[in-house]
Amino acid sequence: MKRIAKLLLAALLLAPAVALAKSKVIVIMVDGYRWQELYRGADSALINTKEFGNPALVKADYWRATPEERRRALMPFTWEHIARHGVMIGNRDKGSKMSVTNNMWFSYPGYSETLCGYPDDVNIDSNDPLPNPNKTVFEVANATPEYRGKVLVFGSWGRFIEIFNEKRSGLEVNANYRHSLSKQPTERELYVDKLQDAAPRYWEEERFDVFTHEYAIEAMKSRHPELMFVGYGDTDEWAHAGNYRLYLEAAHDVDGFLKELWETAQADPFYKGQTTFVVVCDHGRGASEAKGWFHHGRQVAGSGETWLMAFGAGVPAKGELASGDYHNNQVAATIASLLGIKFEPEHEGAGKAIKF
Repeated sequence: MKRIAKLLLAALLLAPAVALAKSKVIVIMVDGYRWQELYRGADSALINTKEFGNPALVKADYWRATPEERRRALMPFTWEHIARHGVMIGNRDKGSKMSVTNNMWFSYPGYSETLCGYPDDVNIDSNDPLPNPNKTVFEVANATPEYRGKVLVFGSWGRFIEIFNEKRSGLEVNANYRHSLSKQPTERELYVDKLQDAAPRYWEEERFDVFTHEYAIEAMKSRHPELMFVGYGDTDEWAHAGNYRLYLEAAHDVDGFLKELWETAQADPFYKGQTTFVVVCDHGRGASEAKGWFHHGRQVAGSGETWLMAFGAGVPAKGELASGDYHNNQVAATIASLLGIKFEPEHEGAGKAIKF
């Protein structure tokens, strides 16, 4: 009996430590960013076309002799840190594949599948402002005692308001051209509000990524969310505009944003050693050297091809995977597993968590 009592006491003493071991999670999505640029760098078939941007300028910044050098020039933090300390999925040149399971191959269906854990081609078949009938893992987490009020969402695209179903979920979604939603905005947030108002509204429902990023960084410092979403969109917008130079610059900016998010976490005891980063895209796009890369959708080959990167707490240093067939419907379950919450959607096509 004494031995049983000791074992029970030990279990009780260890319980808080186990709870503390659950990761804080930061999820970053990069809209329409191709695996080709992530793993190969600048595309030689596109970089020399004047119609797509000044070739001399693009070459000076991002052209190098080999794919390895080009990808490092484009995304230095990714290849100097994430590739060495994390896991990278979706380099089809090496035999690692990742794809969406929805049949639409564009943004809203891709985000919904990724964040809810399954495709919904019946209800989510356009980018229209339809409140998502499906629950994201963020909504599920926010409904738990452990994470209630500790979940924040930041995105450039206005549609995130519906994707996360702000009205039903109760999530705070800072997207489109909204100001800081903090009840006590910091001096920095008020300044970002001012800058955003002064900048051109180049896209009607999507602000530039730098504003989304600044709001997210400041929230990490002042509000300490334990689950945070950051959705960047400049890559997709500049690709649709046919500007390959700005598409590459947007990808380079995202790499810098990832670095700052990581360094912000490392500088704060609240996050350091306890935070997992998951980076993924919502869809791919065409690979044609003509104008096919502008577009994506079911009729455009390659649009269903995606990728994923993970690094930080609990992620082994495996680098680029050279095999495996992964899908976006696995991401929500993976996030739930990292958080240590129950997430079992009773829906056909629900994916299982990725085991890093």
